[in-house]
Amino acid sequence: MPEPLIAFLWPEADFRATGLAVPEGFGIRFGQATVRAEVEAGADGANYILIGSGFGRVDKALLDLAPDVRLVQLTGAGYDNVDHAECARRGIPVCHVPGLNAPSVAQLAVQLAFRLTRPLTMLRTGGEPEWLAARKAHADMARELSGRVGVVGYGYIGKQIARMFGGLGLDVVRAAHRDQQDPAVPAMPIDELLATCDIVAVALPGRSDTRHVLDRRRVGLLKPGAMLIHVGRGGVVDDGAVAEALESGRLGAAGFDVFESEPLPPDHPFLKLSGPARQRLLVTPHVGGQTFQSKRRNFEVALGNVVRVSRGEEPVNRAPYRGS
Repeated sequence: MPEPLIAFLWPEADFRATGLAVPEGFGIRFGQATVRAEVEAGADGANYILIGSGFGRVDKALLDLAPDVRLVQLTGAGYDNVDHAECARRGIPVCHVPGLNAPSVAQLAVQLAFRLTRPLTMLRTGGEPEWLAARKAHADMARELSGRVGVVGYGYIGKQIARMFGGLGLDVVRAAHRDQQDPAVPAMPIDELLATCDIVAVALPGRSDTRHVLDRRRVGLLKPGAMLIHVGRGGVVDDGAVAEALESGRLGAAGFDVFESEPLPPDHPFLKLSGPARQRLLVTPHVGGQTFQSKRRNFEVALGNVVRVSRGEEPVNRAPYRGS
């Protein structure tokens, strides 16, 4: 009897680097989730599908290639790249790994803020000309990280962002939400937060009710000269409106790790900014959770669920699905 097959839709090198082992008694097939052909080849005939949050689509066509699949397991917190209705129809549990990448994502949010306030130049050749040029470039743009930080989205990642900025001595507030309570961090209506904060960090998940929470109107509410950091989910923020705010000079700076379209298309508004506006923008390719520690934690929990399901046990961390 053949071994049950895990379709692990990540580069094999990423998995091997964690030092984790394939569970005993299972076969494994790796593939790159950003390439549809590799997703289909990896999932073909698989019994378990493990795929990154936001990378590759688990839809009816893919599930048709794996009629005996017993689990769709996300290796991150997000689960918006899965057709939950189709999985529910087939009786396939969909699970995710909430919270384990929060320290890594929050650290990137703070790193983006630092990088946008203190641009650093690597000295490569030495000598007075390079030395003086680097000092001038720094002096022209350097600012102290200060003021009030507003966190929009106060889940695992948002809480970590608040803790880290608070530890740096900044005043931290959060957007009010009926399901989120924390007496240590004051809450205020989102429109008021946007209008009064010097730094706004967005860490909202991607759902139908969070689509364009920061739409053109709300981007227009941002305090003049403010910094916008986005490490939540693409689609939560109107990228085009942010590009316009940068170009006009109203928005002081922006650091984005997630986008409405990924990979970032060549015609994306951020790539069409003028030189001065682009200097105030920093983009990274959705790497917030991509640290060694985060991947190891996420992969370990994901593989643990594979073992649980194989034993007839209930998997942990089922992704919320409300039938809509």
